[in-house]
Amino acid sequence: MKKYRRLDWSDRLRIEALYNTGNSCAMIARHLGFAPSSIYREVKHGLYEHMGAETTKRPWRYSAQIAQEYADYQSTAKGMDIKLGTNHDYAREVAQKVRLGISIDTIVNVKKRNGQWTVSTTTLYRYIDRGYIPGVTSKHLPEKPYRKQRRKSTVKAVRAPKGLPIDRRPEDVAHRKTFGHWEFDSVIGKARGQKQSILTLTERKTRFEIILRTQGKTSAATVAALHKIIRQFPHGTFQTITVDNGSEFQDCHGMEHDRHGNKRLTVYYAHPYSSWERGTNERNNRIIRRYFPKGKSLAKVTQKQCDAVAASINAMPRKVLDWHTAQELFEQEIANLRNSQQVDL
Repeated sequence: MKKYRRLDWSDRLRIEALYNTGNSCAMIARHLGFAPSSIYREVKHGLYEHMGAETTKRPWRYSAQIAQEYADYQSTAKGMDIKLGTNHDYAREVAQKVRLGISIDTIVNVKKRNGQWTVSTTTLYRYIDRGYIPGVTSKHLPEKPYRKQRRKSTVKAVRAPKGLPIDRRPEDVAHRKTFGHWEFDSVIGKARGQKQSILTLTERKTRFEIILRTQGKTSAATVAALHKIIRQFPHGTFQTITVDNGSEFQDCHGMEHDRHGNKRLTVYYAHPYSSWERGTNERNNRIIRRYFPKGKSLAKVTQKQCDAVAASINAMPRKVLDWHTAQELFEQEIANLRNSQQVDL
């Protein structure tokens, strides 16, 4: 019976040389005298995404150093000389929250606010890159760390907006000083060639999200959905909405007026190809796409599912809200509106 032995540093260097030159795990196992399953596991623990200058692809490669660090961490009672140590409960909690779509920054800062132990945001990103958090890689992260992007110059509209341009929008709306100003967009899916649509509304001050299921990307469907949602909240909840120049938002009069022809809000149109002018809405749409992937049919998506996704987004503590949730701040604003209206009576 062959005596069992563990892989050591020299073995890992040989695996690195063989694997990265195109040899299979089975061949490496035969060459080194290990079981194929052992080599498969070993390679998995040392993989990284190689940015090769000679190709546009990103082949996965094996690093002896990464694999050795992982092995050292697993084999010592106290863990590697890292802050995480043997705090496996913390690692499992992080993994669970990341898979739920919660950002690393949110996980860290909510723990700090609650007086709980945690590593820093930067350190936790590094631990994920090195494979210290079980079952989580950079592909599972809701968003990559923020990188400031250069804003592009605006392009002349192909379709002329039916209402006021965003340049006419009041400054207090742009600076998020007052409540009741929304960004409006649509998330599109496909069902046997027929377009399906979900409307997303984001309140600028509180970042509160509403998701509405519609039957199509039409201006009539948009107006009908807006009529329905506005009736559910007190007067003043919807003062302005900012939209893009999509065909579903071309009935400016229908969006601005109720069924009796009374004006209820003002619509502003963003510049074409300038998604940053509705930045909060666009960010939430990226989260929504985790639940409703682009190109997938929305035919079976229900309003109940949309409400559940919105509730999940609104329950996330956010750095921009001083680690409050959008739900908390929105409910407070609605309470303030109702109290002020009772005083007026």
